[in-house]
Amino acid sequence: MPVSQFEMRSRFKRQYLTFNGKSSKDFLLYLSGPGIYNSPAPDVEATSIPGLNGDLIQNNAKSGHRRFQNVDIKYEAFFFNGLPKKTGAVKSWLLSPTGYCKLQDTYDPDFFRMGMCTQALEFEVTKQKSAEMELIFNCKPQRWSVEGQKAITLESSESVIRNPFEFYSQPLITVNGSSEGVLAIGDYSVIIYNFDDGEVILNSETQNAYLSDGSFCNTSIYSEEFPVLAPGENTIEWSGGITSVEITPRWWTL
Repeated sequence: MPVSQFEMRSRFKRQYLTFNGKSSKDFLLYLSGPGIYNSPAPDVEATSIPGLNGDLIQNNAKSGHRRFQNVDIKYEAFFFNGLPKKTGAVKSWLLSPTGYCKLQDTYDPDFFRMGMCTQALEFEVTKQKSAEMELIFNCKPQRWSVEGQKAITLESSESVIRNPFEFYSQPLITVNGSSEGVLAIGDYSVIIYNFDDGEVILNSETQNAYLSDGSFCNTSIYSEEFPVLAPGENTIEWSGGITSVEITPRWWTL
């Protein structure tokens, strides 16, 4: 039995996505189903060895870690009449960004992705002058936890943070202090030689240290590797002139 536009409007009015800071509902564009959450493929190479059973598997990642490839996320979407104006606005919104943007939908509100719309938009106009379309976003493999974007302030020099997922995360760490100190996170140690403006920010994703004004200060620290947060419990300790630490853990899963 066909569904009337009124019933469709009522049924789907709360299901939408946000991309690059804008919501699809601002364009009266709604989702008729959740995105297809295919699992990203691990980045591995298989090599056959003559005379031996099985393939030799090479992970294209640091030892003990895995790297995953991008994945396409697809949504079925629709909007009602007023097509020429709406299609133009939707095309500009989705196709104008030149890099990865934050993508989130109301079906999975506790997580978000970083993606870009790389496919041409095709609008199928119905007899009711509405339109249906498939939206395809090429996304990084991670589903980032919204909760994991919240900063955790530690004031005790012996603390524990628990990573609830099975993947190493690359945190953003703000270290406050007045003189040289050592920060230890699990098996990782960072020596901070000086605090020019009272804090040093460590970005484990970009492998950079910088001050609160955004200027780099990589020469003010020493670490063989920037800290990551392993699955499960991670001990956080510091000594010397460090007074407190703030960690945005950036938890993620697939």
